[in-house]
Amino acid sequence: MKRLKGYVLIAVAASFWGISATVAKILFNQSIDPLIIVQTRASIAFIVLLVYFGVTKRKVLRISLRDIPLFLFVGICGLAGSNYFYYVAIKESNVATSILVQYTAPVLVALYATVVQREAMTKYKAAALLLSMAGIFLAVGGYNANLLHGSLKGMAYAFIAAISFSIFNIAGKPLTMKYSVWTTLIYVLGAATAFWLFINSPFTIVRSHYSLNSWLIFTLVSTISILLPYIFYFSGLKFIEPTRAIITSTLEPVVAIVSAFFILGGALEFIQTVGVVCVLAAIGLLQVRSRNESRVIVMGAE
Repeated sequence: MKRLKGYVLIAVAASFWGISATVAKILFNQSIDPLIIVQTRASIAFIVLLVYFGVTKRKVLRISLRDIPLFLFVGICGLAGSNYFYYVAIKESNVATSILVQYTAPVLVALYATVVQREAMTKYKAAALLLSMAGIFLAVGGYNANLLHGSLKGMAYAFIAAISFSIFNIAGKPLTMKYSVWTTLIYVLGAATAFWLFINSPFTIVRSHYSLNSWLIFTLVSTISILLPYIFYFSGLKFIEPTRAIITSTLEPVVAIVSAFFILGGALEFIQTVGVVCVLAAIGLLQVRSRNESRVIVMGAE
């Protein structure tokens, strides 16, 4: 039951991220810098949580000093890195190409977890991984050369985002096992916020004179792309392994494609629908477990 709860929580988080990708594309079309979106959404979420728990429940803010380096690593290299490079990739190319390249992350996590952490790579987990990758390829239109276009720079950014997302999943797991979701989220967001202060001074944002309407949009984006999804994601990581979590998160591009269809318009081809079904089937396949199931033989596995 706890494992099922973990899948549901990760799926909800992925759904929020999928919707936020479409919202981000709309903002980019209005010439808003990806850096501003990434910085403000992390900073707003951090400030809201810090103020709330600082006033109502200060014990949530207690951590061991020895864990600060890990919080910084997850917040900067994981959260900030994956957020920024993913949005830059979308701006440099398009949503489809960025998603396709970024979602090589499940493969990276699976390889690391199996070879380094000796996590069991069962036949069901391997099948789910392959099915989800195939589903993403079809859902984003990877078969259509005209749809998948973008600069090499954009694809490079997307791959860096994939590495960062992998770091977030693998390095974030120990934090979720030691601290509450709120504590983990506050300090990971705090690390990302501190990092952005060095990259882009708050005074630069102030001098941009964004309207009240723009700040309301930034707050909305912060809520649906950072605050809510990361609460659900960190909660889900408490119940399932990073490999299962990141495979489940491949629901994000499915939601992104479907939401783009309804919000931005366009046609959803039959083959893309097949891809959507494949991703959903992969998530369902992860539920299949057997004591006697065979493990896939990979280098480094026991």
